[in-house]
Amino acid sequence: MAEQSGAQPKPIRVSVFGVTDLGRVRKNNEDNFVVCDLTTGEVCVTPPECAQELGPRGALFLVADGMGGEASGEVASQICAATVPKRLHENLKSVENVSPTNFVSFLREAIEFANQLIFQSAQANANYRGMGTTTTAATLFGPYVFVAQVGDSRAYLIRDKQMVQLTRDQTFLNYLQEIGADLPIEPEKDSRKSILTQAVGTSETLDVKVTYTTVREGDLLLVCSDGLYNMAKSRDLLNILSANSPLAEKCKFLVAKANEQGGTDNITVILAKFAGPGLPPTDPAAELDYKEFRQEDFKTAP
Repeated sequence: MAEQSGAQPKPIRVSVFGVTDLGRVRKNNEDNFVVCDLTTGEVCVTPPECAQELGPRGALFLVADGMGGEASGEVASQICAATVPKRLHENLKSVENVSPTNFVSFLREAIEFANQLIFQSAQANANYRGMGTTTTAATLFGPYVFVAQVGDSRAYLIRDKQMVQLTRDQTFLNYLQEIGADLPIEPEKDSRKSILTQAVGTSETLDVKVTYTTVREGDLLLVCSDGLYNMAKSRDLLNILSANSPLAEKCKFLVAKANEQGGTDNITVILAKFAGPGLPPTDPAAELDYKEFRQEDFKTAP
């Protein structure tokens, strides 16, 4: 969906709420999140539940889970949460017309730019050596959700009491699976399951993975850190997310469920609900899936 003159596109409405919680074990919170209106550049890191019409340059919902000694993980995730929306907004403003292809290019570049800032900060300050952060940056651009990911924070789409994960954890065990190596008999109990194959800020280069899907009227997007999904079972998440309750209440129940199951990590959740005539109508028969982003898929996009 490109910015264009002439006939006004049909409106898409976004309702959003986000929360971050210390959990029951950690002494400090190394998670950060941000919600940004990419048309105006307005950023909100602790949004109330609000509803607004989607602008022509879309919206960003980002979760960053920091890693590193002492407070350096928190520093890395803060840099990421501050840098990506600002850089992406500036990139989008630099062109007159925004297409899905250049939107994704700008999204990748914004995360790569944050990677450079975090890496340089770590090199300049011995206290920050080795710091990094996951980044799952979900964006709504017209009827498309594009998700850029580094690390193992996740994005899910929920529709008609179904839930699909839009991201693939960039972990050592998944890497072994990809190359066809033998996997442990019980991977969920393997100590290597949380070892990341890359993170924002830990090296000079970065491979930002982008997936996408088309959303429909009433779809719900969940972006979260591993402090949620490592504690709460998928069926519990889906039960909470499928309930007829406000977004703020769903967030509260998700955090409570993770803490109830141990709360061994920080817990961060963003929920966004999409509606309006600018989206395809709800269709129970529509397949709930996602694809890896390819430019060829959008050659005929308006």
